Amino acid sequence: MKEYYQIPVDETIKQFETDQKTGLAQQTADKRLDENGPNEIQQGQKTSPWKLLWNNINNLIVYLLLAAAVISFLMDDLAETIAILLALLLAVLTGFFTELKAQKSVESLQSMIYTTTTVIRDGKTQTIEASKVVPGDILLLREGDAIAADGRIIASNNFACIESALTGESDAVEKNADEIYEEEMPLGDQGNVVFAGTAVTRGYAYIVVTETGMETEVGKISGMLDEENNDKTPLDIELDKLSKAIIFAALIAGVAVLIAGLITDKPFVEMIHISIILAVAAIPEAMPAVETITLSKGMRTMAERKALVKTLPAVETLGATSVIASDKTGTLTENQMMASEVVLSDETHYEVTGEGYDPNGTIKKDEKEINPADNKDLMQFIQAGVLCNTAHVDQNEDGQYEVVGDPTDGALVTLGKKVGLDRQDLEEEGFEKIAEVPFSSENKYMIVVYEKEEQRELIIKGAFDVILGLADQSQKTKDDLQQQNERFAEKGQRVIAIASVEGYDGGLSEEELKESLDGLKIQGLVGIIDPPRPDAYESIETAQNAGIKVKMITGDHPKTASIIAKDIGLADYEKIMTGKEIDEQVDNDDFAQVVDETAVFARVSPENKMQIVSALKKESEVVSMTGDGVNDAPALNDANIGVAMGVRGTEVAKEASDMILTDDRFGTIVDSVEEGRIIFDNIKKYVSFLFACNMVEIIAIFASVVFLLPMPIAPLHILFLNLIIDIAPAMSLSYEPAEENVMERGPRSKKDSLVNRHFLTRIIFSGVIIGISAFVVFRILLNGDQSGEYVQTAVFTFMAIAQLMHIFNVRKTNSFGFDRSFFQNKALVGAIVLSVALQLAAVYLPFMNDLLGTAPLQLGTWAIILIAAVLSTLVVGLFNKIKYHH
Repeated sequence: MKEYYQIPVDETIKQFETDQKTGLAQQTADKRLDENGPNEIQQGQKTSPWKLLWNNINNLIVYLLLAAAVISFLMDDLAETIAILLALLLAVLTGFFTELKAQKSVESLQSMIYTTTTVIRDGKTQTIEASKVVPGDILLLREGDAIAADGRIIASNNFACIESALTGESDAVEKNADEIYEEEMPLGDQGNVVFAGTAVTRGYAYIVVTETGMETEVGKISGMLDEENNDKTPLDIELDKLSKAIIFAALIAGVAVLIAGLITDKPFVEMIHISIILAVAAIPEAMPAVETITLSKGMRTMAERKALVKTLPAVETLGATSVIASDKTGTLTENQMMASEVVLSDETHYEVTGEGYDPNGTIKKDEKEINPADNKDLMQFIQAGVLCNTAHVDQNEDGQYEVVGDPTDGALVTLGKKVGLDRQDLEEEGFEKIAEVPFSSENKYMIVVYEKEEQRELIIKGAFDVILGLADQSQKTKDDLQQQNERFAEKGQRVIAIASVEGYDGGLSEEELKESLDGLKIQGLVGIIDPPRPDAYESIETAQNAGIKVKMITGDHPKTASIIAKDIGLADYEKIMTGKEIDEQVDNDDFAQVVDETAVFARVSPENKMQIVSALKKESEVVSMTGDGVNDAPALNDANIGVAMGVRGTEVAKEASDMILTDDRFGTIVDSVEEGRIIFDNIKKYVSFLFACNMVEIIAIFASVVFLLPMPIAPLHILFLNLIIDIAPAMSLSYEPAEENVMERGPRSKKDSLVNRHFLTRIIFSGVIIGISAFVVFRILLNGDQSGEYVQTAVFTFMAIAQLMHIFNVRKTNSFGFDRSFFQNKALVGAIVLSVALQLAAVYLPFMNDLLGTAPLQLGTWAIILIAAVLSTLVVGLFNKIKYHH
């Protein structure tokens, strides 16, 4: 079946049973609306609150705690059961409410924009909601209109569209109703159809709507996002490993104690209870809550730095990023055309500074800023560009500058504003436009004739080669201009030539104007670019210094792409791969490796972008894909982290992403990667702290069983330590500032996991030393004449103090953590003070004595506790320094 761009206009109109002049009858339109549904892109399903709750319940630690609570209940230990259930609620509800709040923030950001369109129905031109457009409708599209549906052009005049949202490219695309294609054409080359989500930049056209809603090209791409990306994040994988390690530790400890007890003829029921105590001791009940709080803090920090992250695990995944595959247009570049250089016919060269359509900028000559008003030829050249123009540049409600009309014309309008020239002001001063030949793809130029004080001037602006052929100048001048044109082109610039005929006295009809170009003099050339975003170079340098590969993806010509890549400081910018080459090599065995080594991808399709992301993931890269257009959405969805632009991004791109940049800065992505790295460092710190603390309890209990001694600590003491004493300091570790080298080291390798030999050795050694110290304190006090309750209270208190002091051995990766920076983390100082106060309350308040089975401690016992705690902390610190800090 032929596509609509391959079918003549009359056949298309006949197929949709409509009329070019009268459009559809309202009754027919209503019927088609019922049949086809509203002209809307369906939003992806939001995660329901129940699913969010289940995601937080479906956790191995939660299951282990639940099993421990059930067994404690069956053994009639109500206090222990309640304590464990409180731990469960803390772990589950903290994560649930944090993620629910984050999702509501994103839903608010992604509210649909209300749009209207002009349609002919019942022979009348009327404005309707875009959602009510149906196949067969005749739409009238004018300059500046957003296009509401896909359609075949049936009549047009000097018509062009901006399709960057769909194709990624910022140049206007010429459209013509009379074009017809026999062969299949790529999306960007279909010159007789228009697409939903794009905009009219010049002229006007009538179209017959061929597709609406999810059947449009935008809708089809959106439909590609339906499959949920179920890839586990690096943090998910690490926490799965940790959970398995927890189960293994709990089982080994429990079975070992049970066997030891049975060998020594201890009662079976008592030994089962002790095994449960050990299992509870092995489980860091606070970890899910601390993890959630750490990630939600990271989410808030990123939001303050203009990055809205949708899910908690995505916060940490950013820290593991090893590749940023970035769409060029609107991400690395402004997606705004800007005049960057001017060369006059006498070869005088000028540089133009500024950003996109922002009218703030200067003119430089020989790298020195000049006053353009002092140069008559330059001002006449810029004035000609302003007058031979139909575009407008305006500031929107958000303070952003936008062009209405052709982006190239917008660049010339902005150039004029930088030197104080504005078309409206010039016309008020007496310049009157008396003739015009609009730009067309056939002519490749635009002509205007202005009259002021009975003096006429013809101005022509267009493609350099065309204007050069029409000019009446010496061969040397033409050769010099040709060299300048080639120099501009080598820089990846689009070249526009402006010429004029002063004192024009020819006719004013289009034919007369085209035939009366004798005496045409080229005033100069202007080089126009889509400039890099101001922070792009610095951000790319930071990322590359951090060992992150930055890859640029664009629809540009390979040579242009390479030039831009070089300008923004991309490493290996000369390593380029085109979409055609990707299609040819995608099935090769070495395809993934080739992609991993390539820096620039040019002339790519949406499918190519997905192939690039898949290949990088196959090479074990953690991929952050950035983009703003509909064409980026499938790759955003497929990447480990999809990053959409919040200001210029399409709704489909935002829907597909994991993170939305509210300022569109590429640098914000790098800032987010840094925050992700800080978060992973801090996760390692509190996991190390919590596991070492739990090891202390296991070692002390296990040693007591082996040496046939009573229990050194009661079950409620373990829960009090895990849930009351340890949780606040663990949470405060999430507020630790960045280590000095956080963005100077490479991305963490797959081997640098939470559960590796180095990490486990530190945890086990720390836990064993403090645990043995606890057992020694227990053994010393057991020889005295104190009650069992008093001795357990002393061991319980030693564990609390020693575990709090252990903070200093985990808060710094490469040094002891008791230094000036300790007092900078006010949350940590406050947490330690709070935990000490709570421990003192557990020891000295009568109602706490009754609840926990504790007894007030004497001064001599405190001396033993503090000496043992300091010694164990110093031994662990010395071990870390000798083994890991050479």
